[in-house]
Amino acid sequence: MQASQNTAQVFLGINLKCNACHDSFVSDWTLADAYGMAAVYSDGPLELVHCDKPTGKTSPARFLYPQIGSIDSGAAKGKRLKEFSAVLTGPADGRLARTVVNRLWARLLARGLVEPVDDMDKPAWSADLLDWLAEDLVAH
Repeated sequence: MQASQNTAQVFLGINLKCNACHDSFVSDWTLADAYGMAAVYSDGPLELVHCDKPTGKTSPARFLYPQIGSIDSGAAKGKRLKEFSAVLTGPADGRLARTVVNRLWARLLARGLVEPVDDMDKPAWSADLLDWLAEDLVAH
């Protein structure tokens, strides 16, 4: 769970910490989303636990944005991790580049284009600038 939370926060600008226990109250992310991401890193299926109470349900390994790419939840852990990294760094996922650019901008100028930097679901104060910088980062 910790690996998926760190990956989501650092590389996607999404905070999934609350989702380790329950559906988020401040975003659209669910308990199943958090466990689906954590299942990418696990050796076997993970049972969803809602506020320390097992639910008897499991969530298949998956990327948070299925429209960008998918992961074979039945594959071995090593293959799932390779698929996950390919989806995360692939050209269809512009979120990674935007998150990195936002973090660099915040580090250099003390304020991100999206604030807070761990909530990339919020609008950028200059979406065009964020997009341009992200495209330039990928190109160079």
